[in-house]
Amino acid sequence: MPTRQNLPLSPGILSIIPILYVAWSDSILSPSEMQMIHKNISQLDFLTKDEKKYILAFSDPKSPPSEDVFRQWQKALRMAASSVSPAKASSLVSLGLEMAKTSIDYKKDELYNSPETIQSLIDLQAAFGVNTKESTRILLGYDVAQEESQNNYSFDPQVMAGILDGKNAAIKNEMRKLLRDPYFAHQTIVNKEDYRQRTLDQLKTLAKHGYTSYAFPKEFGGLGKEGQHIAIFETLAYHDLSLTVKLGVQIGLFGGAIAGLGTQIHHKKYLDDLMNMRLLGCFAMTETNHGSNVRGLETTAIYHHDTRSFIINTPHELAGKEYIGNALHCHKAVVFAQLIINGSSKGVHAFMVDVRDEQGNLMPGVRVEDCGYKMGLNGVDNGKLWFDNIEIPKENLLNRYGDVDDSGVYVSDIKSDDKRFFTMLGALVTGRVSVGLAGVSASKVALTIATKYGLNRKQFAAKEGEEERILMDYPSHQHRIIPLIASNYAYGFALDDLAHDLVQDKDHKNRRLIESKAAGLKAMATWLATDTIQECREACGGKGYLAENRFTDLKADSDIFTTFEGDNTVLLQLVAKGLLTHFKKSFHDGGFNSIIRYLGGQISHKFSELNPIYTRNTDTQHLSDRDFHMEAFAYREKKLLYTVSQRMQNFIKRRVDPYEAYLKCQMHLLALAKAYVERLALKSFTRRLETLDNSPEKRVLSKVCDLYAIHILLKHKGWYLENDYMSGVKTKALRRLENKLLQELRPDVEGLVDAFAIPEELLGAKIVLYN
Repeated sequence: MPTRQNLPLSPGILSIIPILYVAWSDSILSPSEMQMIHKNISQLDFLTKDEKKYILAFSDPKSPPSEDVFRQWQKALRMAASSVSPAKASSLVSLGLEMAKTSIDYKKDELYNSPETIQSLIDLQAAFGVNTKESTRILLGYDVAQEESQNNYSFDPQVMAGILDGKNAAIKNEMRKLLRDPYFAHQTIVNKEDYRQRTLDQLKTLAKHGYTSYAFPKEFGGLGKEGQHIAIFETLAYHDLSLTVKLGVQIGLFGGAIAGLGTQIHHKKYLDDLMNMRLLGCFAMTETNHGSNVRGLETTAIYHHDTRSFIINTPHELAGKEYIGNALHCHKAVVFAQLIINGSSKGVHAFMVDVRDEQGNLMPGVRVEDCGYKMGLNGVDNGKLWFDNIEIPKENLLNRYGDVDDSGVYVSDIKSDDKRFFTMLGALVTGRVSVGLAGVSASKVALTIATKYGLNRKQFAAKEGEEERILMDYPSHQHRIIPLIASNYAYGFALDDLAHDLVQDKDHKNRRLIESKAAGLKAMATWLATDTIQECREACGGKGYLAENRFTDLKADSDIFTTFEGDNTVLLQLVAKGLLTHFKKSFHDGGFNSIIRYLGGQISHKFSELNPIYTRNTDTQHLSDRDFHMEAFAYREKKLLYTVSQRMQNFIKRRVDPYEAYLKCQMHLLALAKAYVERLALKSFTRRLETLDNSPEKRVLSKVCDLYAIHILLKHKGWYLENDYMSGVKTKALRRLENKLLQELRPDVEGLVDAFAIPEELLGAKIVLYN
């Protein structure tokens, strides 16, 4: 029997090559397909035992055909397809039987042409998840589905989907196909234990397919593709947010802490097991008394040089770790604690601590309690942890940024405690980028459901006896939905750009800037998700209140996004601090005093009077000018920066304590941070447009970008009027232009949400299926 890397010439194998080729052309086999493949192949009587073994070897998602084998299949297929009629060439079963005839071992009187054989091949084709349209596209080079589809949009949603998905379109499409499998079908599971077990089982299935390996280096069994890992997380959020968060805890937080804070000894010891789900872990940072204030954590790790060990201890009940995901399933925890040597604290560090033994029993000195039912995400096992003087070996310190040497002395290449602390937290920035993208994904689901419902639901008629008007034709409904679509396009582009910058920042030269952008975009994108989901729920009326239409899960599961991976209000204050110091490292070293020193020496700019003609310009060309939008956004940001700087200077001159001065300006600082992030989103949208050739998609995207910009300008029109940047006649003209854009985008609104490319199975809303 030929090996797996050679093309067998037996008739049985040749008859199945077309199915294998098309099945692997999309590089993914789902759990249900694998189960059916094994069942069907075992029932194929015309195959020998060796032939069945050969075919089953190609049903392992982690072991695709080699490039050589794939090319051999392709060559054989093209030769066979060229010698038969188009009808037979488009049928995988017919093409396979024609190929079987080319084998020197083919015998007419054998089973290959029997009705039973033909039906078995048809069943096998279905098991591999292949349909006629897919096979025609792959084998004959054109897309039947595309030819059959008809729409009245001014652009192609499939092309737009490619623009939205960006460089990671392939992996996102793989995930879409995988999640459509019945194994992942939406279910309403009331019992949290059952829901948690299903979530854990599905996470293990993702690992079996290799989707938990992308984030980690190749030398430790990973794929070294962090950008694709973020894309996987983003796409999972279309589906079940409990599964998304469970993946984030295991791979992003637990695995990310080991990869980012540990060294090679930890990477070799843990990474392969954790990415393959043999080692389940949790990320034990937050405490009952200290959430956002990580520096104030009270858990201690006291070093004992005589035993070369640390003692991990929770000093009192309210210092226990709380809201910890994976707490009920984990074997180990990355515990953040104050490292203390000879009575001196060296700040917060991370340690590997055993939580359970191999049999799943809690280790002595570890106490775990279930957080119980939550508002949402009940498929995630959140819990509380306490540690009662647990001894761990010295090497369990994740020592990338700080260590204890052989003589018991603390050593670090980063001498400043503050800088070391922020560097350590910066290693975990991927989580904030991912959560921001997950928020946009949840918004896209809500917008797709609400838009499609609004295009089918009818209410009221102008006159009795006339047909009722669909909801989306009402200006009020357009104002509710379409600006939210535009905003989510903007934040999707901004976060996609940030993910790319993060992946490219190998030497961490731009890490401070990336951290600041991640904090701001995460905050604004998740707040946008909360607003979007609520508006879409209301736009669906009573139907939106039914659990069967997904909004209950979307609202409950995504609401925590505004709090975890950093409280949004706290994150925006970090952004504002960074803006005040122009991201100078002295800020993190010197705290509020460094801000004041910087302001005292640097703030000298004053704004000149604006031209009255500019403030009253209502020309449509001017109002639609992208340069005007960018200038208006930048003006607001710079003016807020200047005025808050002046206020803080004035407080200091009056001998107000720097910290108190900061608090007095807190709301002003939050406005500054929001203005900065809104400009970032517009800048990313504009840059994405600049990468596109002239096309229908670019023309529609330009309108969407204009709508985002004008909607934000009108949101802040009171500020622009107060600061004499615009007059009343100009803001009224902007409002008219917004209405015009909404009317122009109305015929394309369904295409804009179809471009999110969310399959109906992932939407999980019956009102969409009914429509």
